[in-house]
Amino acid sequence: MLKIVSILPPAKQHKLRKHLNKHRSLLELDTSSYGIGRQRYWLEHQPILGSCGRSYQSAVQHTQFWGFCRTIYQRASQVALPDQAPLTPDVGLVAYGGVGIREHRDDPYAACPAVSINLSTVPTQWGYTPNYTGYDKLHQKRATETIHRLPPGSIIVFNSQNPHRVISPDLERWSINLWRIAPSCRPYFQSYLDAYPLAVNNAVSFFPQVGEKSYGQNRAQGCANWGSELGISRASARHPQR
Repeated sequence: MLKIVSILPPAKQHKLRKHLNKHRSLLELDTSSYGIGRQRYWLEHQPILGSCGRSYQSAVQHTQFWGFCRTIYQRASQVALPDQAPLTPDVGLVAYGGVGIREHRDDPYAACPAVSINLSTVPTQWGYTPNYTGYDKLHQKRATETIHRLPPGSIIVFNSQNPHRVISPDLERWSINLWRIAPSCRPYFQSYLDAYPLAVNNAVSFFPQVGEKSYGQNRAQGCANWGSELGISRASARHPQR
């Protein structure tokens, strides 16, 4: 299951890219076997790959920016799972550059619903094989890969346990990827949080009034009309949600 739930207006894409470009120094080489050569950094917490979701360490904490990511994830989850309470992400990954990602399923730490923001300069080709038809690990079937062309600024929700890949992205592509910790791994994650609680840090500010629109696409087509633009107010900056 993969849906484009919304598309960021060009002005908002530009502001996001400006913010990410400002913090390029945070980028490191990817250590995953499927993203060799990609540049990336983690947000909030970094799952230790290969630990099967049992080990974590602290990561980049941009409080206001993470508040924006939380709201994007919450609203996307409401589109994908309208009968459930809105979900919030636990970890995020910012990736940059023209290195494609080989077909893979996300590591065991990742719950099935994942959200990705595609900040490319041209449409991005995404390969996706929907072995699971919903946002869980039920109803497995044989499926063939579909190649999706994701417009610049698209916000997608997908099942992270379905095989997926990124094909020859443009050199200036940024992506922001958001996950919840899977239920089977949450006791380990909670133990880590108890041992290493986050400190509130407002040192890095984020731009105001980042919003997204659906350009007339309707919810029945998998796209949300979220009404007024999503902004990060001064009040939310003073009292960031965790």
